[in-house]
Amino acid sequence: MFGTTPSLVREPLTAAFRRRSIGGAAVYLLAICGLVLLSRLLAPPVLPYVAILVVGSALTSALLWREERLNGRTVMLVAALGHAIALFGYAAFEDDYYRFIWDGWRVLEIGTPYGVPPRDFFDDLDVPAAMQDVLSWINYPELPTIYGPTLQGLFALTAFFGGADALALRFAFAAAALLLTWLLLRRYPPGRVALFAWHPLVVAETTLHLHPDIVLSLFLFAALLAGRKHPWLAGVLLALSTGVKIVVLAAWPLLMRLRPAALVAAAITLVAIYGIFAVQGQGVGFDSTATFATAWYFNPFAFEALLLLLGPELGRLAALLVAGLLVLWLHASAGGMDRVPLAKIFGVILLFAPTVNAWYLLWLLPFALGQRETWPYVASAVLPLSYLTGINLEIHGLEDFEVHPAARIAQWVAIAGAILFDFRTLRKARRGTIAPLTPIARPCVSVIIPALNERGSVGPTVEGIRRAAPTGLIEIIVADNGSSDGTGAAAAAAGARVIVQPERGYGAACLAALERVDGRTNIVLFMDADLSDVPGEAESLIEPLMAGTADMVIGSRTLGQIEPGAMSVPQRFGNWLAPALMRMIWGERATDLGPFRAIRRDALDALRMEDRDFGWTIEMQVRAAKSGLRVVERPASYRKRVGVSKISGTMRGVVMAAWKILFVIAREALGDFDRGASGEQRRAGAFPGWRMRREA
Repeated sequence: MFGTTPSLVREPLTAAFRRRSIGGAAVYLLAICGLVLLSRLLAPPVLPYVAILVVGSALTSALLWREERLNGRTVMLVAALGHAIALFGYAAFEDDYYRFIWDGWRVLEIGTPYGVPPRDFFDDLDVPAAMQDVLSWINYPELPTIYGPTLQGLFALTAFFGGADALALRFAFAAAALLLTWLLLRRYPPGRVALFAWHPLVVAETTLHLHPDIVLSLFLFAALLAGRKHPWLAGVLLALSTGVKIVVLAAWPLLMRLRPAALVAAAITLVAIYGIFAVQGQGVGFDSTATFATAWYFNPFAFEALLLLLGPELGRLAALLVAGLLVLWLHASAGGMDRVPLAKIFGVILLFAPTVNAWYLLWLLPFALGQRETWPYVASAVLPLSYLTGINLEIHGLEDFEVHPAARIAQWVAIAGAILFDFRTLRKARRGTIAPLTPIARPCVSVIIPALNERGSVGPTVEGIRRAAPTGLIEIIVADNGSSDGTGAAAAAAGARVIVQPERGYGAACLAALERVDGRTNIVLFMDADLSDVPGEAESLIEPLMAGTADMVIGSRTLGQIEPGAMSVPQRFGNWLAPALMRMIWGERATDLGPFRAIRRDALDALRMEDRDFGWTIEMQVRAAKSGLRVVERPASYRKRVGVSKISGTMRGVVMAAWKILFVIAREALGDFDRGASGEQRRAGAFPGWRMRREA
């Protein structure tokens, strides 16, 4: 009886999944058929057309949201069928493709489409009749083309095969969408990929409406896949994506997470593809881009509030500044290259953009598949309402390109509601899915004390920690950092095991000691050799690790008692600034960078510490924050040190330490500390619990 229960439960669930996937495919294909049929009418009605896009997109996303039983072949076949149907449609309510055909013809004729507006050719008898017809339909003919060099190459190719017919463009954009779907299947489960591949808006804005933004996402996602394995290829692909639209510059901080070859390849490629056209002396479209950036205004969101508050010029500048800072913050707060939230980055750009069209969602939908967030799909369902303009509705009370107020309100309410829902869901998930730590029943504590010319204090420090005898103490290691005053001998006489590291640097000394710790060690305690730390407080740092309530414990001097004169003003300022930056970027609450700290050995190994001098302590705390470790603080006393500090004791030391701390924060914000790990380590995390917290 009990053995049959799982199959009885599983069968209805399997059937339900099948029904949902069949329903999603059916809605997707019916929506495309409806759009194609309406587009072929002499005067397509805009309300039914938009209704099909809105309802079809919403229903397809809802049906496929938790689909798990699809396979890649089914996803590709159904997606291809939708694009094949769309080949028979027309670009209702869109005319941008006439510019694409014209640009392609101009590239084939003279090598560049830039510099000369189409209007200058209205009476040119040398222009073929077919191209004259195309010319008459180009929007904003008084402006030279705005489209980037990557697209110009594609336009030239489609013009070569298709001439003035848009069919070649349809095939090209359909192929780009299907190729992107195939690449997405290499990273995400088929059920998730179907959310993109079977999305009516994706087909409508590529094969049907002929918008080239799908090419941007194709090259950008291919760059992500190339990633660490082929950094130079990733750079080339990222540059080609930027050559579609310069908005991809927002993704360029990704290159800081790869080897330098990626950045070099990206820069050379970008210069090359623009240079091909620049050498012809007619520009590369930046003049029209500037016009677009300073004058265009259509269906904005947050930008409208800035416009009302600050006016056109300051409003655009403020929107650019706010969006730029948010983009940098999203890059910095990401735990690694594979977790950079490109969907959110492009979403922020659209939130503050003065012009927001439905096809801009092609920038972000492929990158939303890795997250269980609803806002991209809600946005894709309601942004087609932007087609409800005065010219399409033929309402005389509205300007030609003014979106109906009801449509704008519906967009705002739906997207704001989705963002709020996702925010609350994320907060709840973070509270409920953190993996518990296993208490350490038999602690084995190794104390590491880096020392450089500390003969007068290292002995008492070692004796102090021996007398304090924190639970599980098995060894005291003094890492002699090239001392010339007999520090090593004094430490050995006090009972420490001495490791000699002639390379100067706090981090170098700590790393040398870590290589020699006892194999039984499961807790590592760090402290200074200058008698500034109180050995008797070591137990309070170790207790949370033994109890399983923390991965790392920082002895906070800010929370404890600081002896007058023990900390200089620059030290206090640095102790405020660095934790403030950590909280801003990674959300990690800290009050101190204190050197007196304890950490579980498995957690420390997972951090793969690298810094060899002043940046050791901040690197450890930042990497702990990026990895999702539980970090707690305990009050720690701080006394005047014996001797002169190598950092706070000289102006040079203060400046060098401050620079190194800021450098490490910047490096960790835009780089990957796990780039040297194996693929399996990156996928699974390097210690138990990280994977669950990361995937939550």
